[in-house]
Amino acid sequence: MAFMMIYFDRTTTLSLSVIGLSISIGRTLSSIVPILIGQVLDKLGPKKLSIYGDFISGMGFIMCFFARDPITIILTQFLTQTGVHIFWTCNRGLVSLASGNSGTKTWFGLIASIRNIGLGLGTFFTSLALEINSDESLHLVIIASALLFFLSCLALLIWQPTSTEEETVDAGETERRSLKWVFADTTYRRLLIVNLGLVLAAMVIPLAIVVYVTEQLGLSPFFSGSLVILNTVIVAGLNTHVASWTKNHDPVKNIKWSYFFNIFSFVLFWMASITFENKLVTYSILIIAMLIYSLAEILSTPAANMLCIDLAPRKNNGSYMAAFQMTWSVGMTLSPAIFGYLLDLNKHSTWAVLLLLTILIFSVGFRKLKEDK
Repeated sequence: MAFMMIYFDRTTTLSLSVIGLSISIGRTLSSIVPILIGQVLDKLGPKKLSIYGDFISGMGFIMCFFARDPITIILTQFLTQTGVHIFWTCNRGLVSLASGNSGTKTWFGLIASIRNIGLGLGTFFTSLALEINSDESLHLVIIASALLFFLSCLALLIWQPTSTEEETVDAGETERRSLKWVFADTTYRRLLIVNLGLVLAAMVIPLAIVVYVTEQLGLSPFFSGSLVILNTVIVAGLNTHVASWTKNHDPVKNIKWSYFFNIFSFVLFWMASITFENKLVTYSILIIAMLIYSLAEILSTPAANMLCIDLAPRKNNGSYMAAFQMTWSVGMTLSPAIFGYLLDLNKHSTWAVLLLLTILIFSVGFRKLKEDK
C-alpha cells in the first residue's frame, strides 16, 4: 500500500490524502468479494476461478498506467485486490487438488514459506525502486507485478493436478450452501472466530512493529527492518519442516500453542517499552519476542488451513472457503485503522489491547472449537 501511495503521488497531480482515500476505498470494496464468490467457486472449481482471479489482478496493475483521477485509482485497487481475494479463497481447494488429500499440512507449510519469500523479495525490489527514485523504476515494479500475475495464469492453465476436482468431493451430496448455511454451522463459526484472532496477530509485522520499534522505542530503522527480515527467514526456512513434523498432530492443539506463543510474544514486545539503562536488554527482548512470534505463525497457518478443509463439507464447500477467506479480508481491512489508532495513543496501548483481544478470542472461540472437535 505504501508503494502504491508513492507511485500515484509521482504519476498524478492528486494530493496524498485523496490518493490514500482512493486506495482505501478500492481495497475496502474488494473485501466483500469472498462473500460473493462461494457458489461461483462451487460451479467453476478452484483452478479455473484462480485463473480468472490472477488475470483480474494483472489487469488491475496494467490500469495503474492510466490512473490519473480518484475513480480510476479506486478501480485499479479494487481489481488488484479482488483478484488476490479470489486466489486465496481458492487456495485451499488448489492444495487439495495438488496433494490429493495426502500431506496437505506440508503443502500449506510450503505455501506459507514461498509466500514469505515472495513478500521479502517484493519488499527488497520495491525498496530498491524507491531508492533509485525514478519514474522508470516505479513503472518497472508495476510491469513486473502484472507479468507475474499473467505468468501465474499460464502456469495454472498448463498445470495438471494430482487429483481431479470430482475426486475430491463426495458424490452423494449436491446441495449448494450459502454463507447463511456456513454461519449456522456452529463449529465452523467458531473456527472463523479463532482465525480472526490469528489474522489480527498476523498484522503485527506489516502494521505495528516498525512504527513501535523506531518511533515509540527510538531504536534504529535498521534494527526494526532486521526484525522483519528475521521473521521472514524463520517462517520461510522452517514452515515446511515444522508442518511436516506436526502433520499427524491435532491441528486444534497446534492452534492452541500458537495462541499461547502469540500471547507470550505480545508480553515481551510490551516489556521492551520499559526503559532499560542497557539498550542491549531491549534489543534482546525484541529478538526473543520475534522468535516466539514467528514460531506461533509457523504453527498456526497450516493448522488453521487444515481445519478450514476438515470442518467443511467435501462437496459444494465454496461458501465455507469464502467465509474463511472473509476473516482475512475483514481483518486486513480493519487492522490499519485499529493499529493506527492504538499506536497514536501510546507505546503500551497496542500490546495491552492485543493481549486482551487474543485472550478473549481464545477463551470464546477455541474452547468451544475444542469441545466440538
